Amino acid sequence: MMSKNIKSILIIILPIFLLSCGFKVVNKKNEKLIFIQNIIVEGEKRSVNLLKNNILLISDTNSKNIYEVKIEIIKKKENKIKNISGRVTRYSLSLFVKLELKNLEDNKKINQTFLRSLDYNVAKVHSETIGNESSATKNLIKQISSDIVGFITLSMRNK
Repeated sequence: MMSKNIKSILIIILPIFLLSCGFKVVNKKNEKLIFIQNIIVEGEKRSVNLLKNNILLISDTNSKNIYEVKIEIIKKKENKIKNISGRVTRYSLSLFVKLELKNLEDNKKINQTFLRSLDYNVAKVHSETIGNESSATKNLIKQISSDIVGFITLSMRNK
């Protein structure tokens, strides 16, 4: 009889303690802290457009923080591995991104650079190699977009 009462009390009290633990979500996906009024881009058109679209997803016209964004992308492809006959079997693809955020209210600038690299294999058919390069570029853009969005979010939250 006593153990049933204790179990009943624990079942009622335990959820109350768990719900009031003070847990707070740190990275809110729907939180929009910045309005990007203008994006100035330089570099390879396809990469720039993908990156620009991903960054604009965090822009909110109702935000008090109004910024202009400058992005410069430098894409570099290097031979990574050659076989005995001197043919390239693997390339290394690097994307270097310079980001400048300019506050349009007080003209303060925040600069940051991002670098990501990825290797891809040379296929037997040239069109497959081009497909591998395209896939590697898209993956790098996704990674850098995530880095930039995280950087902007943290910069605006700490402001």
